[in-house]
Amino acid sequence: MTLEGFLKIVLLQTALSAIVAVVCFYKYNKRQTYIRLIGFVFLIGFLANAVAMILKPLGLNRFINVPQNIYLVTNFCLLSAVYFLVLKKRASKLFVFVAVAFVILALLNGFYLQKSTINSYTNVIQSLVIIIYAVIYFYRLMVELPTQHIHHLPMFWFNSAFLIFHAGAFFLFAFTSYLINVLKNDLLTYWSFHNILSIIEHLIVLAGLYYDLRNPALKESK
Repeated sequence: MTLEGFLKIVLLQTALSAIVAVVCFYKYNKRQTYIRLIGFVFLIGFLANAVAMILKPLGLNRFINVPQNIYLVTNFCLLSAVYFLVLKKRASKLFVFVAVAFVILALLNGFYLQKSTINSYTNVIQSLVIIIYAVIYFYRLMVELPTQHIHHLPMFWFNSAFLIFHAGAFFLFAFTSYLINVLKNDLLTYWSFHNILSIIEHLIVLAGLYYDLRNPALKESK
């Protein structure tokens, strides 16, 4: 993987984040709350990537982790809120505890343990928790079967996207520290794999948004 190829992948991922956010915010007042929250997830992802790409040319590499750390914390809290809503607000105290615990661990890791390198520990924890959320959602979906055509449910696609991305990201970040500190790898190929996973995630989310936009309530408001 060349640097030029990697940058093209990053730009594509960043553009897709903006597109997903715009589609989520279309007819904002008529969209379900969890759709809006997903829109903010991708909006913040777009902004984090954009700021990181601006900091590097300015020679501010020491601050390049800041936008990503902000994204990690906000992304986790927003996705936790999404799953809290779609799981019908079950175990509210547990969701709050997990979110608060993650924020504390992310801040400790970002400011002390991995302040000058990739926050792989935080990413591993985030991916593990999101995988658990996704599996629980699929379990509840199979138990309740709200419709015979589950592929018509937007959240089916969103959940699939998050599960696929975080399953891959979990293994990627689990070995990041080893690759950097032991093998002295520049991670270009691995980051490219991460961003390709993210692009797949974006495309699956867009499929879910297609079904959400077919909602009769949205069609009637045209």
